[in-house]
Amino acid sequence: MKWTRIPFRTLALSAALIACSRPSVIAQSGASSALSGIVTDATGAIVPGATVTATYIGTQAQRSATTGTDGTFLFLQLSPGTYRIAAQATGFASTAHDMTYSGVSIRLDFKLATGAVQTQVMVNAHELDPTEPMHVDITPEQIERIPSQSISSPLSSLVTLTTPGVAADSNGSFHPLGDHAEASFVIDGQPITDQQSRTFSTQISLNALQSMEVREGSPQADVGDKTSMVIVAQTRSGLDERRPSGALSFSRSSFATTQASGNVGFGTTKFGSFTAVDGINSGRFLDTPELAALHANGNAQNLIERLDFKSTPQTSLQLNTSLSRSWFQTPNTLDQQALGQNQRQTVGSFNIAPSMLHILNSAAFSRTNLWVRQDKIRYRPSEDLFADTPATLAQARRLTNAGIRSEFTYSRGRHTAVIGADWRHTFLSEQFTTGLTDPAYNSPCLGPDGAPSPNTDYTDPSQCAPAGLTVNPGFLPGLLAIDLTRKGQLFDFRGYTDIKQEAIFGQDSIRLRDLTFNLGLRFDNYNGLTSSSAFQPRVGAAYTASPLHTVFHLAYSRVFLTPYNENLIVASSNGPGSTAGALGAVDSAILKTGRRNQFNVGFETQASKLLSLSGEYLWKFTYGAYDFDVLLNSPLTFPTQFRKSKIDGALFRATIAPTHGFAGYLTVSHVRSRLFGPEIGGVSFSPPYSNVTRPDHDEGLAMNLYTRYQIGASGPWVGVSYRYDGGLVAVAVPDYARALRLTGDEQGQMGLHCGATFASASQPIRSCVSSPGATRIRIPPAGMENDDRNPPRIAVRSTVDLSIGQDGLFRHEKQSLGLRFDVVNLASVDGLYNFLSTFSGTHFISPRSITVQIHYTF
Repeated sequence: MKWTRIPFRTLALSAALIACSRPSVIAQSGASSALSGIVTDATGAIVPGATVTATYIGTQAQRSATTGTDGTFLFLQLSPGTYRIAAQATGFASTAHDMTYSGVSIRLDFKLATGAVQTQVMVNAHELDPTEPMHVDITPEQIERIPSQSISSPLSSLVTLTTPGVAADSNGSFHPLGDHAEASFVIDGQPITDQQSRTFSTQISLNALQSMEVREGSPQADVGDKTSMVIVAQTRSGLDERRPSGALSFSRSSFATTQASGNVGFGTTKFGSFTAVDGINSGRFLDTPELAALHANGNAQNLIERLDFKSTPQTSLQLNTSLSRSWFQTPNTLDQQALGQNQRQTVGSFNIAPSMLHILNSAAFSRTNLWVRQDKIRYRPSEDLFADTPATLAQARRLTNAGIRSEFTYSRGRHTAVIGADWRHTFLSEQFTTGLTDPAYNSPCLGPDGAPSPNTDYTDPSQCAPAGLTVNPGFLPGLLAIDLTRKGQLFDFRGYTDIKQEAIFGQDSIRLRDLTFNLGLRFDNYNGLTSSSAFQPRVGAAYTASPLHTVFHLAYSRVFLTPYNENLIVASSNGPGSTAGALGAVDSAILKTGRRNQFNVGFETQASKLLSLSGEYLWKFTYGAYDFDVLLNSPLTFPTQFRKSKIDGALFRATIAPTHGFAGYLTVSHVRSRLFGPEIGGVSFSPPYSNVTRPDHDEGLAMNLYTRYQIGASGPWVGVSYRYDGGLVAVAVPDYARALRLTGDEQGQMGLHCGATFASASQPIRSCVSSPGATRIRIPPAGMENDDRNPPRIAVRSTVDLSIGQDGLFRHEKQSLGLRFDVVNLASVDGLYNFLSTFSGTHFISPRSITVQIHYTF
């Protein structure tokens, strides 16, 4: 079918976009981090014309800046690492600060003394900034050394293992702060709000990243759409690399997993090139629905190129390009493997993103980002359609996104102001065919054992009683038209549409002694299958208690939410000939935009030179909340929308700075997520929601603990990661009566047992006179289940990962050879991510996986 819409409205936003075409790049906007400061003499008078030099200790590469008439200087786009920052001026002694720069904005104050004596000060690179929301800085060491719990999606795994409030899901999905996939990425200033899990797209390779910052606090005016978590990442640059440098690595892991990667950077003060390439092949590419990896092979390749050109001391041009491809099998259950099911998927992605950075003076700078990116998905069924169960599916989907973003920042005195605008155009194409292949999936009758009858002669509930059977309460008569086992036909869908989004925003951070006020306003306009717009105030205040080295803050944010783009057309189809009509859905409606009121209160404290603490409590009240559903228990997932949702949670993080070889962090979080029916958007195959319920991405307590010890500056090191998961909600099994109707294979996946008798694929349990139980799911006792207060959950699990390495096993000049040994799930804990999830089905966490890696740096 072809979607047509009324012409897009012409708004004043277009003029505003042109007017704001001089953008900014400060860390809090996600475009770039900055190191700034002021140079004064011993009396506090400013020193204009002083030379400030930043020397990267590892390569001795240098960058210089000259203080302006106000004595200030600024470095943008510094790569994180150890630097010596030196200031000197005629008639004064030079002063140097040694510091470790982590990619977070920092300000240095130099006081030059008369004479010729050089002074040197050690500086803590982490300063409390009352203008920034709660965030987590992921260091280059953590990017490189924390083992990934996901073979195919290491970026998602890294965010989950370092950040409080993240619920881990399968195949690289993670749910931030009680929401489903409400996360956006900002890569070198380019915003990406589409889902980045392996089954939807391809994530940027860790091989190309220099630093990451995960923002979880109140969203400021510069971000919109998916704001529960904003992941700001900077790629590596070849600027100032006079001698080519890089790394090569090769690893071999369990499940016949082989991975190779390489990167190289080189350049001058004006030109830089950085190239990263990596590839992986694995026998357990995706998380599997069985303990054993059945039909789970896959591979992926990534190529990233970043070019930098500094045309003038004030203007820098950058071009980011990437090309990714992955091919993988859909892992089988035991039943599917016995039938020879052979479903596969390919994902191809490219990204082209030029940008320009311009420094007007020491107080003002701007940035413009342009981009075109595309994800192309093809899902292929088995050659024999009846080898697919319970449904066959073929899909071809394409998402193309083009846009421009501009910001301009001015910082002087009490004010740090930013204004900007962005425009995005998304083109969607969706095609799929599907049909039921399992006669028991939508049978109108239940057999004597309570399981759906596979007899294809039964096509109407009226046939059940004469045959001595009972009516199946889950029977959907509309599905008979596509039930291939009951003479139905394949359903074919084709849809096309495009979406335009425009936004303008402005904010100012005003410092008044110990008080800081953050005032922001954002306007978004959305023209998709529906049209809507909204103003969004974003305001907050922070108080700096200097004697306590603590910042207290509170904030309010109004957020304009837009539907997920993945399979949006399918989800919004209604009327004659639509997906909902052809498949006999209970209800369907076009997804609309949503509104959210969000409140945050928290603190950040530098308890000592080595220990920093941060905490946050949040409330999110959403009208028109989004979630995901699955079509016919197939891999076709699509967005849905509920009347409202309420989410609240507490986050805590403690960080230990490196000292005597030790470093580490602890995160603890507890987040509650509730949906209130009825469904108001998307395709619904079940009766409308009438009461509050917990979605299957709700998780209570979650915890991360990481500690690392290294002998000397370059000696051997060991890292240990501990992860505690309180368990996602398992909506498919609210009670044991429902569990007893599942297939034997499904019962075996959940660990269902009656006394000492465990279910298996060949021996399901249909009745249990003694107390039934399940090892991998917590099912409430009879009469105790409550969709809100006491829902069924995946069993609690705790996993430990171990990493041991020696980076400088052999050294020669600038070259070194290193060895690393990783063990994921050291105790081989037997656990589930989810079970019959409405988002993705059933998946086990990885059993014990051992990796040996050798790497060469030059």
